[in-house]
Amino acid sequence: MAVKNIAVTDTLETFRTTFNDMAANDFGDIALLSGAISSTNLVAAMNETISIATSSAGFTIEDSSSTQQIVGGGDILRVFGTSNEIEAVVSATDTLTIGLPNAVSITTSVTSPTVVAGNLTLTNGSITDSGGSISFGNENLATTGTINGGAITGTSITGSGATHTLGTVEISGNTLRSTDSTRLNINDSFRANAFETQTGLLTVNEIGGFPFLTSSASGGAISAALAIDANLYLSTARTLIFEGATSNTERTTVTVVDPTATRTITIPDETGTVITTGSIDAITESMIANDAIGQNELKSLVTLQILNSSGTTLKTIYGAGA
Repeated sequence: MAVKNIAVTDTLETFRTTFNDMAANDFGDIALLSGAISSTNLVAAMNETISIATSSAGFTIEDSSSTQQIVGGGDILRVFGTSNEIEAVVSATDTLTIGLPNAVSITTSVTSPTVVAGNLTLTNGSITDSGGSISFGNENLATTGTINGGAITGTSITGSGATHTLGTVEISGNTLRSTDSTRLNINDSFRANAFETQTGLLTVNEIGGFPFLTSSASGGAISAALAIDANLYLSTARTLIFEGATSNTERTTVTVVDPTATRTITIPDETGTVITTGSIDAITESMIANDAIGQNELKSLVTLQILNSSGTTLKTIYGAGA
């Protein structure tokens, strides 16, 4: 548009002719515009012209919120990658490459029906590995849910809480029990430093190279060893106590005097009653062998001698004194 000047001293006619000349020559006649332009004013026509120019020499970009931006001739489209999220590379000729870096960082979440990382596949709540094994390295694995598996193998299994159950075997502190019966069955050899009954009255362990049975029951304590050849060994100051046919406080105790040498008492192969120094009228005639009693076995010895006429003793008869 040419510059037009109207002096202060110019007449109104000069102002009129100068203004009309600006409208006709500088702004142009709308009738002279291209038939492709439908706007009826200069500003609208310019906007429409830009749109037509853009469609042939440029393009429009739009984001997910429907916000649009026209990129025309001479404009620059800049694509910036965010660190650890996206990479944008411009190369010849007229090429824009958008990709992911080797290490991708996502601040919120990723949603996908299947995620594949190397041999590992995550899909629909399932983690599988084409190599057949998933390793968590030296990391801790924690869950508040339930772990189900055909077999669990590890150097140790540690759980929280006071009670744990493996099948029908319950572990509570240092106590094992069966949840479906009152007995635990062990199908193989079981070895321990010691075995105790429920209240600890009987202990089975090893002492001095012998298997030992020890009881702390009041009035009936035992401490006995079973030797390798199946002999029964009672340790020092131990006795055998028999209850008898009636359960009461009356019992028979078998004990020994402290041996000063190796002693052996043999029970004969016969049926009978043991006779002690306290027995009265217990020995019968059948229990005495012929010629078993001599003068040395009589408490008070009385002799009857038969002499011949010369005074020589022919016969001596021994008898118990009155």
